[in-house]
Amino acid sequence: MMQMNKNTITHKSPNATFNSIVFKNKENISALLISVMLALIFGFNSPLHPWIKGEAGVDSSVFKTVTMMMERGYMPYRDSFDHKGPVIYIFNWFGNRLCPYIGIWIIEIIAITITFFLMYKIARLSCGITASFISALTAVSLLFIYYEGGNFTEEYAMPCIAAGLYYFLDYLINNKINNKRIIISGICLGIVLMLRPNMISVWIVYCVMIAIVLTKKKEFKKLLGFALWFSLGIAVVIVPVLIWLIANNDLYYFFQDYIIFNRKYTSTEGGRILFSSKWSAFFHFSESSVYIIALFSILYHLRNKKAINISYLVYLVLTVVLMVMSGQIYGHYGMILVPAVVYPISLVFGDVQRIKETNTSQALIILISLYLLSVMIMPNWLGTIKGIASIYEKKDDISNNSLATEFKYIIENTTDEDDKISVYGNWDIIYVLSNRAHATRYSYLFPIGQVMPEIMDEYMESLQEELPRIIIVQNGRYDENIQSFLDDNDYQLRYSSNPNNQSDSYMLFIKK
Repeated sequence: MMQMNKNTITHKSPNATFNSIVFKNKENISALLISVMLALIFGFNSPLHPWIKGEAGVDSSVFKTVTMMMERGYMPYRDSFDHKGPVIYIFNWFGNRLCPYIGIWIIEIIAITITFFLMYKIARLSCGITASFISALTAVSLLFIYYEGGNFTEEYAMPCIAAGLYYFLDYLINNKINNKRIIISGICLGIVLMLRPNMISVWIVYCVMIAIVLTKKKEFKKLLGFALWFSLGIAVVIVPVLIWLIANNDLYYFFQDYIIFNRKYTSTEGGRILFSSKWSAFFHFSESSVYIIALFSILYHLRNKKAINISYLVYLVLTVVLMVMSGQIYGHYGMILVPAVVYPISLVFGDVQRIKETNTSQALIILISLYLLSVMIMPNWLGTIKGIASIYEKKDDISNNSLATEFKYIIENTTDEDDKISVYGNWDIIYVLSNRAHATRYSYLFPIGQVMPEIMDEYMESLQEELPRIIIVQNGRYDENIQSFLDDNDYQLRYSSNPNNQSDSYMLFIKK
């Protein structure tokens, strides 16, 4: 048999190329539609679903409070302290433009849809269509664990991480790259930097790796081009944000709240964050079955001694290391692991598909898929789907039984919209529900007042100057500081959720 010379060029027929493009487009459209459907089903886990209209979580309420202040002409950081990046408030602001209060749910669905779709695309770099869906769904099973009600910085970082990861892998595996992809990857990094900077491990690892590879090949011109287009993408996000902050005299406060405070928040200063806490947190996020499967898959593929597998191992470990810098075990931190684990899981299916005995390969894929579907995938989805009918039946019910709603009515009936109130604790849903601005820079005090005691001093001084109409004390927060202030300034107890135990009571005080 005559063998082709290595220089022989083979050409695909126009019909074959056209059919390949059509098939690829159909596959992408189908994958996108399935991603939309899955995101909408998963969206029932959010208290902000339009049929649920529940109370936002603690962090989500803070972001909504900052957004409410922005709508009144105030600025984050300068007028409303928080230590997350400005993009989270911008997303919530856009959500409110779509629909007050629950509009951010639409932004969440878009973010989850993009994440699901890109995770499928990542898996397709290693295995077939069915196996890619199984791989993506297996990775998504982590989201049920770490979602915690949503509207977190990690949730909006997920699609950015998935996009960056897909472009890096596609370049390293298939040498597929163009300026548009590089710019988009830079934009994604810019967004994550402006959400929370300890979620950028994928760019740290692969930018360094690609720089090393191109330097070894002495392709300096290509490296410079990559760097310029990538920097342009980052600038597209960061420059407008900085201009907005500078124009509103907010850059100093942004630096203090987002950089200085977070440095103290993740340090061992004052003995608050011990190495043992970080150590425990690291293993907490590393012990899930899905993460362990991903980790051992990469370890197994190190036998190939390919730089992509070595770098991916670094990426998996570095992601968790950066996640636990604060030493806190907040479940929502783990959301950024969802896009990270899909590629190693897809490698398992890719290995099976390369087994020469076709029947053996198919049997193994079926067995692995059945195991993953029955143990890791379906229980969570079925649990969500099972509750949809009940949610639909109650969608028009208006529940006035929650404690926050009771406080809302008292505030609305005893204050004007221009009156300011203050919560001594961390219960920002009160500002959102009552539509009242907060007194002082601080809508909440804990744990930030413990990280930086000077915050507590500043709060008490500002409270003395402003003397808001209403002060609410969260349960467990009634201490000497607030008690002395209330007594010295003639505040009267108007409502207590537990009159027999002040230390375990939500209390509302009104200025006489």
